[in-house]
Amino acid sequence: MTDEVLSAIATARAFTQAAEAQSTVLILDRPGGEPTMVEVDEWLDAEITEGDEVTAVSSSTVIEASARPLPDVRPTPPTAISIDVQTGEIEAPLGAIAHLADAVLALATAFGGRTVASVEFATSDPDTPITFAARVGERVVLAAGDEQFEL
Repeated sequence: MTDEVLSAIATARAFTQAAEAQSTVLILDRPGGEPTMVEVDEWLDAEITEGDEVTAVSSSTVIEASARPLPDVRPTPPTAISIDVQTGEIEAPLGAIAHLADAVLALATAFGGRTVASVEFATSDPDTPITFAARVGERVVLAAGDEQFEL
């Protein structure tokens, strides 16, 4: 694994832990190369997909790389977020959705290029998590169920 991939694992772990996310995915897309996907679950286990090769990295594995700097990431309790996927109405503490969207965009920005960051958060309905996806220069997208909303 490259230094960038190791840094992506460390950064995704740090973000997942700080945000209390269910999962964090980074798709590192570099010119002239195949994208690499780094996925970290809520237990901080990672799965790296490079081309056809998939590598599992246990949460107990020490990563010899530093996490990229990120802004302050504050978790929002799942019980404080609800969404009606039919209407797109979200109920959450004032500024919480904007904070999470900004944090996910900052995660993508930490790796630059065409990197995509996607983070899933629990809501008051365990069957309807929300996912934020971001790429530098594009609007953040919030997805819940089969619906997507640009922020």
